[in-house]
Amino acid sequence: MSGQRIENIYWTARYIERALVSLNVCQSYLGYGLEASAEKWSCCWERIKKGLRIFNRGPIQGELSSTLFFVLFDPDNPLSSLCSLFSARENAKILRDWLPLPLWEYLNSAYFLLSSTTASSCFQLSCYPLIKEVIEKILIMRQLQDYLFEEEPFLLWLKIGEYIEKVGNYAAFFFAYHPEENKDDPPYEEWEAFLNSFFIRDLLKKKIGMNELSYEKTALYILSSSLYPYSILSLLDKVLHCLGVLSQQWDIELPQIQTKELFSKVLEQAKNGITAERSKKIFLDIQIECNTIHQSLLSSLG
Repeated sequence: MSGQRIENIYWTARYIERALVSLNVCQSYLGYGLEASAEKWSCCWERIKKGLRIFNRGPIQGELSSTLFFVLFDPDNPLSSLCSLFSARENAKILRDWLPLPLWEYLNSAYFLLSSTTASSCFQLSCYPLIKEVIEKILIMRQLQDYLFEEEPFLLWLKIGEYIEKVGNYAAFFFAYHPEENKDDPPYEEWEAFLNSFFIRDLLKKKIGMNELSYEKTALYILSSSLYPYSILSLLDKVLHCLGVLSQQWDIELPQIQTKELFSKVLEQAKNGITAERSKKIFLDIQIECNTIHQSLLSSLG
């Protein structure tokens, strides 16, 4: 299989992960946005933009309907759910003669479900069932990927793209919610929405307890918990495993070294304890180094 096709696989995974994050953000923050005052929602929207790494202005006023449209459907926002799924589908099209049919069908179904929805549906709770259904299709597709690994090892490239993108997204949101980055203290309901966006609220509720939850404890858990398969340390370990398997066919020594270095850095920080100052720096470093690994992987495929 050519390097160009592998690159298409890799980008498909990254775009799907971007779509999943933005969809889940809309689903999780919807209830809070309906209840919050205009001032509180405006502050929340600034954190969401930073977490989604949206650097253009977006909606000037933090009105719920306009922000939901911007994150879900806006064609001028390349990171919107619709644009991300469109890009994933365009990359997957090139792989039609190779990509397992169930994966293509679920991706196609998720895209058309979202693209056939009118903007008028993006108001208040009327868009909640739509978001939930699209998320479910993506999660089923992820389960199929895991099942199909035994038949097609090249699908590991999908997981590498997914995992590194996920790590970068975690880091961006935890950086956005860092106490030093915010003049206001996010209310409990917004904090819940933030944790729900990454499927970790119920987990943390069991492991730590919501009444004892602090930014530092949450940051430490998401960085380094070996008990949570989607902690940053666990995800980087999975990336290293995938790269180790694929290194038998591809010259990916540099991204392997960079991933090992990032893994070691996160592990060292966790051992030393996650203070507020350290966590801010490590989450910023993770974003930068994930971008470096992305670039190295793409260069190795060229």
